[in-house]
Formats: sequence, structure tokens, C-alpha cells
Amino acid sequence: MEHSKKGRARRRNPMDPTVEGKRRATIMKRVHMARKKGERIQVTFDEKGQPEGKHGDELMSWIGVLAREHVPIWIQDWRSRDLDGLKEIIWKETVTSFIVEESFRNTCLKSCGEAARNFRYDLYKTFVEEFINEESYRTSSQVQQLSDRGSEIRTNNEYSSRGGRDGYRKLDQEMVEYNTQESQGTFESIGTNDVLSQALSRPEHKGRVRGQSKFVKPSQYFNLSRSSNKDNEVQSMRREIEELKALVRGLCANRDVEPSVDPKNVPTVDQHNSFKASCSAQEKQAGVAEPPTMPVDSQECKLYIFDEVQGGQLLVAFGRVWWESLPTDTVHGIPLGEGNVRVSINVPKLKKSALPIPTYDATTVEDAVNGFVAWPKSLVELDMSMNKACRGPSHVPDPVAGNKK
Repeated sequence: MEHSKKGRARRRNPMDPTVEGKRRATIMKRVHMARKKGERIQVTFDEKGQPEGKHGDELMSWIGVLAREHVPIWIQDWRSRDLDGLKEIIWKETVTSFIVEESFRNTCLKSCGEAARNFRYDLYKTFVEEFINEESYRTSSQVQQLSDRGSEIRTNNEYSSRGGRDGYRKLDQEMVEYNTQESQGTFESIGTNDVLSQALSRPEHKGRVRGQSKFVKPSQYFNLSRSSNKDNEVQSMRREIEELKALVRGLCANRDVEPSVDPKNVPTVDQHNSFKASCSAQEKQAGVAEPPTMPVDSQECKLYIFDEVQGGQLLVAFGRVWWESLPTDTVHGIPLGEGNVRVSINVPKLKKSALPIPTYDATTVEDAVNGFVAWPKSLVELDMSMNKACRGPSHVPDPVAGNKK
């Protein structure tokens, strides 16, 4: 029995170098080497006065080393005035190794007291706890009072702490970095892959939205799919069509002529309610400013992407291109933008290649077959052999019927 206890104590000892998979106590060799050279490490602080960055983490770890080496384990109250001399030693050791402001002194000493308490608890868990009768210990009045106090504090927490060792200090810093990258265009926030998910290093749950009600779905919050708004858009388009029918009847009645097209024969929304095509022609059909026809002056083309590995263009698909596309025209609800044209992919060559301009519904060439996508004009080349063999609108995908695979 005694041998078994010693074995368990050995396996649970974090100071034991033979224990695998456990983080051993740090001694901060880099700080010691800098002190030998007479160098001090510069630490930056955020607007709240908290250390940040790599050197900020080193500073907090160094305070933990000082607590482990200088603070006696029998100390019960770190706030005692008898420890003023010890606190002065710890502060001098800190400023000898790091360049910090005097205003950081109180935070430094508080962190040292917390680190000393955590170290004593680790020693207790490693060497003392297994020799104590757990039942009698847990039921003692002193332990019960501490347990009740901790439970009460925990129930008053509005949010669960998930910041790890660094808390929300490092989380704030990472969110600032991701926001900077997003403003510079080096980080793209799409749907659930936003700044908060990246900073927490935890992907968003597929059926929930972090920080929202449990009944809020990602499709409602991020508008990832146009199909989520299908009912609202159908109702809106129905109202517009009915208004157009009434307008045609009124104009014909005033002129005392029959309409050339019977309003009853106007296609309803249900006949063209495919929202996966998501092209501007579909939106034009609901209004009167643009004719509901798709331009047929398209040409067969080859579609390329830029291969960063080979350093050149790579052919990924064959399709058709509409050169007269305007930057304000939309594909899947997103404007084409300057330098881009509307294309349709008919024959994929590299199905798994990523689209140069992905959408919520299509990210690879295979996803966009028989559908419309935006493509950089510089990566589109006319296929002269195909243009000689076949011309005309018969090869134009129906922009209203949508992408049907």
C-alpha cells in the first residue's frame, strides 16, 4: 500500500522530469541569461495598465518564479505588514530584469501573492492530499464554508472564463490584431469565421451563434444562405408583380386599348423561385428599370487561376464570359466590382481548385458548375476553337432557373 502511494505521488509530481505530458515548472533561463549580460527586457502595457505581448507573458512567468523561490510556503496572509521587506525584495528582483513603470508595483505584488498561493496548492495536491481522509476532510466545517463561498462566487459570474492562463487580456490583444488584419485586407471575416472565433481559437458551433439567443441560427445572423430569406423575398416579389399588373391594367384602361400581354400570363414568382442562381438578372425581373432578359453576347472562354507555387496561371475550367458586365451587377447578391466579369462554368478541369472570388454557396470550381460566378478579367481567355464551332444563346445558362446540378 505504501509503495502504491509513493508511486502515485511520483506520477503526480509536476517537478519530476520523468513525468511525460506534464508542463514542468519554468526557471526562465532567458531572463537569467539577460541578467548576466546586464540587459533588461522592455515590457509594453495596454491602456488598462496590463502587460501585453511576448515580453508581458515572460514578466508574469518571472513573477511566478520569484513567488516559488522567495515566498515561504507557511505564509497564510499575503497582505500582512510583516511581509513588506519580502515584497520589496521581489519588486527589486523584478525591476532588475524588466523595464517596468513604478505604477506596475501593486499589480506585480498581487500577482506574486496569487502565484504563491497556487504553488502551495500544487504542493498540497501532490504530496499531502492523498494522505488525508477525504470524507472527514470534505465534511469538516472549515472546508464546507470555503466550498460554499466558492460556489456563491461562481454563481454570481455572468460569463464563464474561457481565456485560459492569460485571461481576457490576451484575448483583447488578439482581437485588436485580427481587426487590424481585417481592415488591411489580410484577414477575411466570412460568416462564423469571424474575429471572435479566431481570437478564442474555438470554431463557432454549427447550430448556434456565440453571444446570441439559443434560438438564433447562423443563417439568420450571418445571412450565409439566400434560401433562409426565401419566403420574405418571394412575398416581396409577389407584391411587386401584382402592382405591375395593376399598373398595366390602369394604363390600358386609360388608353382604351387591350394589353399586348395578358397580365394573367405574366410568370409568377413560384415559376422562378430558384435563389441559388442569385444573379442580378433575377433582381431585374422584379422591377421595371431593366428588361428581364439576359444579354446573349457571351463567348466561350478558358478560366484560369494564379498558382502561387508555380508562379503562373493555371487552367481550371471552360465556360462562357459576359464582357459587358458592369461593376454594379451582382452575382449571388455580391457586386462584381472593378476588374471582374460574370462567367459561367460549363466544363471543370480541376474540380477541387478554389475559386478566385468564392461565394457562400460555392468555394471550389466543382461547386460552381452550371452556375454564375465572378472572375477576374485578367484570368479569362477566349477559347477561339469553341467560339468558331458554336455561337448563340443556346449555351447561355438560364439566369432565372438557377444552378441545377
